[in-house]
Amino acid sequence: MAQDLSPAGALGVIPPSVLARIPGCEAGERPDAIAALPGGLINKSFRVDTRAGSFVLRLNDAAGAALGANHGREVRLHAAAGLAGVAPQLIYADLAERFMIMRYVAGAVWDASDFARPQRLRALGATLATLHGIAAPAVAPFDLAAILRGHAASLIAAEPAQRVLLEGLMAQADAALALCARGGREAAIVHNDLYHLNLIDGERLYLIDWEYAAVADPIFDLACILAYYPQAEPYAGELLDATGLAAHVSTAELLRARFLFLLLSFLWHRRRRLIHEVSAADRAAEQELWQRLSA
Repeated sequence: MAQDLSPAGALGVIPPSVLARIPGCEAGERPDAIAALPGGLINKSFRVDTRAGSFVLRLNDAAGAALGANHGREVRLHAAAGLAGVAPQLIYADLAERFMIMRYVAGAVWDASDFARPQRLRALGATLATLHGIAAPAVAPFDLAAILRGHAASLIAAEPAQRVLLEGLMAQADAALALCARGGREAAIVHNDLYHLNLIDGERLYLIDWEYAAVADPIFDLACILAYYPQAEPYAGELLDATGLAAHVSTAELLRARFLFLLLSFLWHRRRRLIHEVSAADRAAEQELWQRLSA
């Protein structure tokens, strides 16, 4: 649930220079209302209502870069997705000050149970088909192998006894990446983090939080869904059909790509524990990922 803040109280949370970039606050006016938004394990987000409308302000934590976020890439890809109606309109971004302002979109956030509903998955697949069809702007390259190895190297440095285990997982990742590369699919904009809180059903289906977005193999978005939500696996064929990838991706290939995102999620959780104190729920999520990787 959003935490309501008074405009006066928000001045202690949001720097005045950042607030002044929100439409309706340019001349020093105070917003009509501010609410802290739920979700997001790293960054802080707020809904800000002004005379000019409703907006989302996200303050980016510097720790995100160590976990694979790339805000320079995010800005360009979010902007392109916003123009195509797949993401909320991007209003302003400042990489140096680490904040972004987007148009607020009203709607219902997805629940994990939605990933077991074929109708929902077909709608998501259609949205991904639109996303993957957008002409991709030039952005920094996305090297999933390097990200995985970076996480593994940090964990090995912190826990040397895990070297053999982690190097074995990296060997499996290399094989899965090689299999995906042989598919020869054209790179497309991929969201790469299709967590249920990043999907909003409004006047259309919107995808939010693009900090892990990239230009890469479109199979990665489907692999991400199956890694996060095993309940979607029985409907993998419908997802492939809805995204237009059925003729270009085998089920075996999709399941190997799923391994990559299971591993990425597991290493992300493990590495975040080196940076931040985490909750019992986060530790449970990490353990579940490990059990699925070990199955």
